[in-house]
Amino acid sequence: MNRRQRFFELLEGKPVKETLYFPDITSWYENTRKPFGEPELFGPGAYIPDSSDFHKRPSRLAGPMAKLTFADFYRQYGWGLPAHMYAWLQTCYTGGVEVAVTVEGGGKRVDYRTPRGDLRRLYQLDQDGSWAPLGYLFQNDGDFEVMKYIIAHTKYTADYSCVEAFLKETEGFGVCDLVINRSPFGKLVHEYLGFQETIFKLFDDEKTVRGFLDAQEELDLKLIELAATGPAKIVLISDHADENLISPRFYQDYCIPFYQKARRILKPKGKYVSTHLDGNMKNYLPFIADTGFDLLDGCTPWPMFNYTPEQLAEAIRGKQSAYLGVPASMFIQGSTDEEALAYGRRILEAFGGQVILNVGDILPIDGSIERVIALGRMAASYPTGG
Repeated sequence: MNRRQRFFELLEGKPVKETLYFPDITSWYENTRKPFGEPELFGPGAYIPDSSDFHKRPSRLAGPMAKLTFADFYRQYGWGLPAHMYAWLQTCYTGGVEVAVTVEGGGKRVDYRTPRGDLRRLYQLDQDGSWAPLGYLFQNDGDFEVMKYIIAHTKYTADYSCVEAFLKETEGFGVCDLVINRSPFGKLVHEYLGFQETIFKLFDDEKTVRGFLDAQEELDLKLIELAATGPAKIVLISDHADENLISPRFYQDYCIPFYQKARRILKPKGKYVSTHLDGNMKNYLPFIADTGFDLLDGCTPWPMFNYTPEQLAEAIRGKQSAYLGVPASMFIQGSTDEEALAYGRRILEAFGGQVILNVGDILPIDGSIERVIALGRMAASYPTGG
């Protein structure tokens, strides 16, 4: 049985006989072939195909590693390759809605122009090459109606060629998901209003917030229906939820109902439902199994976040599967191979080997690839008992 097959055996609740090790090294690999601070080309979790011209760039790695493509690392070291599919979705607008992106130096501006008014969001190029948002899309109460107009005139179409190519090129070792960017409430907190203004608006005018969420949900469920027709077996709702931004109460009241509606669409189509949880979630654990998710993605325990491997294992054992990573802080200067390997064993012991071990959440651009390799060798020798 190959790595891809074992992965889905785990999601089915069947015991796996060999440890699943699926590290995400995309950002690290990208930065071996681009100058520090240059805008990122792929992003965390993206797949860099062997045919990409990116591999023709000179590598800062030495020796045989300099000649390896991104996927070669997974082939050579026997790892599973996890990938987020971002490019499967195209968005178009009708009704006079226009979107313009302007990049000047280290800044980027995204303008939404509509007959009902305009919205704008600013970004600044961060040192790691990612675009860091400056502020949020909504500036006043009238922006709710502007966004509702945009929502009403948004159309999605799918192009699954990137998924089909990935599944073919990584036959036997690659697993991918279709990315759904945030639930309706997640959009309010992360993109439209921000944490503070969302809370104020909920207490001052909950009716407006709920009406807006209903409109956003109608569009987002159409996107879920589109994802249900694709060749990828996993659909990822990527809220990046953290209890310090979305409290347990609000997560239960505003997020879980959407997740469960998405599940009712996806499960009859044979899809697994996943979410990205790379944050503090200790106080989600009492109800995390009620979310409707089959797979928890990006989980990263203490000391980076506020829960232990044992606490997560206790909360989801027999109910859900999880990617759980040795904290990324253990792959940079100040830590040792022994500490990282000991933490990896701790994760495997907590789950009895029935977990997807990785680097939580991603290998940093200055992380040690040698330590990733050593962790993989430890995992390969770990007795799962399956």
